[in-house]
Amino acid sequence: MASRHFCDTFSKFLARNLRSDYEAYVDDAKTSTSFETPFTTELVSLERNATRAVETNGSKRLLTSRLDLFVQKKRRGANSRGGDDGAIPGDAYVRELCRMLDIMGLERTTSQKTFHKAFLRATLAHVYGSADFERHRTRILAKYGISSPQYEVLIVTPRRWGKTTSVGMFVAALLLSTPEMWVSIFSTGQRASSGLLDMVYKMVCAVPGGSVRVARKNQEQLFIKGDEASDVRRLYSYPSSVQGAFIFFLGRKRTRAHPPKRAARSSFPAPTS
Repeated sequence: MASRHFCDTFSKFLARNLRSDYEAYVDDAKTSTSFETPFTTELVSLERNATRAVETNGSKRLLTSRLDLFVQKKRRGANSRGGDDGAIPGDAYVRELCRMLDIMGLERTTSQKTFHKAFLRATLAHVYGSADFERHRTRILAKYGISSPQYEVLIVTPRRWGKTTSVGMFVAALLLSTPEMWVSIFSTGQRASSGLLDMVYKMVCAVPGGSVRVARKNQEQLFIKGDEASDVRRLYSYPSSVQGAFIFFLGRKRTRAHPPKRAARSSFPAPTS
């Protein structure tokens, strides 16, 4: 009988597949007398041991899964309706991001500030969260002077113009300011990807208190601890090969003020059959 109850109960637990349902189930098992089986007793014991281990070891090893982060972000978006002044959590995240850019010990050039404005506009939906961004889309776009959302940024400059440094600064500020942020970067090779990750790491450590927030760092990963135990911001920097046979430039068609000039004749003789 206990084995049959175990199978039924465990199937329900797997079908729910959410941490909130698991917590509700454990609470129900603690209070209900009809659930007094060896399985539920062991489950409650495991839950208590896990909670005690987290309280003892802190947040160094508590790395949540993508499913947990997705559920938490959805809940945060569903619970945030804005205060009396219409402020939402994303507003504070953006302010903190801009503050981080100013306290890294580097003086940004005019071009780098322009780059960062473009990066911010492209990541607004991620900083605010999809739920809050869709709910307050009109206000957010008007606040940053955007007519429609943009999710891509293309930068073409000469060498030594500060592009890589701009990316490193913005990624570091993004990790330090936005909860549960995931960033993936693909560089032209192993040396470039490792160098960029090291740059982000140094910029995180340059911020007061930033070094103690580093949870993990290796050749391709950098994890930053947030304010809560389940809040882990992650950076992945991967090497990749760049292969491109064609480059396309898209733009609006312009009306010519003068008729086009006739193409010059080729100086090569026409082929003979």
